[in-house]
Amino acid sequence: MPMRRFPLRLKIAGFAGGLILLATVLVALFTVILPWRAKLKAQERLASQLVKTALPLGIDLRADGAHFDPTRVHALVENSSRVQGVEIVYALLWDDRGNLRDRAHALEYLAVGRRQSGIRRLPIKLTADSGPGHSTIGRLELGLSTMAIDSELRRSLIRDAFVLAGTLFFAVMSALSIARRIAQPLTDLSAAMGRVREGDFEITAAPSTRTNDEIGDLARSFDEMTLGLKERERLRGTLGRYVSGDVAERILSETDDLSLRGEVRHVAVLFLDVRGFTTISEKLTPTEVVALLNEYFDVVVDRVAAHGGTVNKFIGDAAMCIWGAPKHAVQGERSAVLCALEIQARAKKLSAERTKRGLTTVGFGIGINAGEAVAGNLGAAKRLEYTVIGDAVNLAQRLESQARAGEVLVSQPVYDKVALEVDAAPRDPVKLKGKSKPVPLWEIRRTKVVATEAA
Repeated sequence: MPMRRFPLRLKIAGFAGGLILLATVLVALFTVILPWRAKLKAQERLASQLVKTALPLGIDLRADGAHFDPTRVHALVENSSRVQGVEIVYALLWDDRGNLRDRAHALEYLAVGRRQSGIRRLPIKLTADSGPGHSTIGRLELGLSTMAIDSELRRSLIRDAFVLAGTLFFAVMSALSIARRIAQPLTDLSAAMGRVREGDFEITAAPSTRTNDEIGDLARSFDEMTLGLKERERLRGTLGRYVSGDVAERILSETDDLSLRGEVRHVAVLFLDVRGFTTISEKLTPTEVVALLNEYFDVVVDRVAAHGGTVNKFIGDAAMCIWGAPKHAVQGERSAVLCALEIQARAKKLSAERTKRGLTTVGFGIGINAGEAVAGNLGAAKRLEYTVIGDAVNLAQRLESQARAGEVLVSQPVYDKVALEVDAAPRDPVKLKGKSKPVPLWEIRRTKVVATEAA
């Protein structure tokens, strides 16, 4: 279950409010609550001292026990208000046997005490000196009025409550405002990063993030990052124009620039060449020659990519295409043959369109072979090229040299892989350079079934 998301501004506001609340509680504790408790303790001490001063005069210790003068207790209650900080509401006196003395006044005191609020009970044990110890001669219970102290406490608490409410409101509003100023640039940066994740490298940090603090530093780092990513994409695009997309991806993904070392791969190699190019180039200007080749090579690049191959290099008016390097190809021979037939068909269609426009047309001769080859970076540390070399590659080039415009010639191993899918005609074996025996050739004319044409 995903965790609930809380905005940063609420976290900051809550933290500030919590600090204010804690500070107010501590202030109230030390300036209100503890002083109130101290006043109650002081009241008890004053009452106890008053009892110790006034009451012993009304106690007569005899052989048959202690005798109390009720008028002294009554006077204690009546005169207590003269002592600042002490107000005794009632006083109840018990003798050593537990008998309540002066019941009439006791009931009167209790009746008065019940009508008042804020009364605190203070029990006092009455003792008399008898040798080394003390003997209990009775018990006194005083009802102390705390109305004045409690009233002062209430006023202080109400005052502090208003102060707390106002302070909390101001603190939370201020924290929300400050948090918004802090969180909004981060929100804008987060949105910008989302755009970058979607591939928009033109985005820059919003003006709200360009502050003179850590957030501003983050915004400037973000802009530098997008510039780096934009430059990387530009290099990827530029690199993809000079080498195939697969090779470009492989180069950019490698941590070691020289790590694409030679490896043996089973590849299908397609060579094509423009027939009669020398004669044609003599009749055209250099600009027209480049435009002519680029228009036809657009067909080559499009079809090779559609069939999962790689245009490894252009050699003047020729091109070398491979399947199986740098990435593995399933049924590379089949893909190469189908690609070659589509190239011839598209080139024928393009030639018809150019004829209508009164432009020069050309035709391709194509040769295909398959086999083991070494694939990797060739060259020097300062200048490398990813390619494939080996006898299989050389034979493909020799086959292309035997093909006329519009023809697709393949070797016996390639034909064996596609024999059930194409109409082909055998050609007389030819003696090729580097081969001791004549090499069997097959001309692929068309497919027996309509191959699905990649868009």
